[in-house]
Amino acid sequence: MSKTLKSAVLIVFILAFLVFAGVLMNRSARMLEHWAYPIEYEDIVKEKAKENNIPVSVVFAIIRAESNFDAGAESRVGARGLMQVTKTTYEWIDYYRGATGAEWDDFYTPEVNIDYGTWLLAYLYNLFGNWNTVYAAYNAGPNAVKKWLENPEYSEDGETLYNIPYGETSKYVEKVSSYRDGYKSVYDFD
Repeated sequence: MSKTLKSAVLIVFILAFLVFAGVLMNRSARMLEHWAYPIEYEDIVKEKAKENNIPVSVVFAIIRAESNFDAGAESRVGARGLMQVTKTTYEWIDYYRGATGAEWDDFYTPEVNIDYGTWLLAYLYNLFGNWNTVYAAYNAGPNAVKKWLENPEYSEDGETLYNIPYGETSKYVEKVSSYRDGYKSVYDFD
C-alpha cells in the first residue's frame, strides 16, 4: 500500500472516530439533561396542567423542587406527595373549590396530589399574575406574599417581588425558576 493511500485511510479513520465521538458526546449530554430534568407522571402532569390552564414546565419544576418526584415524600411540617400539599391546604382547597372525594391519605397518590397542586398553582396565578410571585406564595403562603407586595421594601409596584424577606423562599423561587427554564429548554415545554 502506498504512503499516500495509508495517509488517506488514516485521515478517514480519524474523521470517522471524531464523528462517532461527537455523536456519543451529544447523546451523553442529552442523557444528562434528561437525568437532571426527569418527567415522571408526564400524562397526569399534562392533563392537570391543561385542566388548570398552567404551563407544564411550571408543574414539573414545582414537583422537582418539592419532592424530586418521590410520591411518598413527606416534609418536616407534614406536607405530602409530589407537590408537597399540607393538610391545611388540602382542606382549604376542598372548601374553596368543593370537595373532590379525596381523603388526606390519598395525597401520596400522584393523580390526587397533582390535581390539588395544579389547582392551587392556577389559583395563585389568578391572584398574583406573575410566576415568581406564585412560586413565593406556594412556598411561604399567599397571605405572607400579599403583605410583602404592600411593602415598598419588598415590592416597588405592588405586583412584583424585588426582595423576598424569607431566605428559604428566596432560594425556592430561584430554584423553581431555574428548573422551569431547564424543562422549557430540554423538552420544549411551555
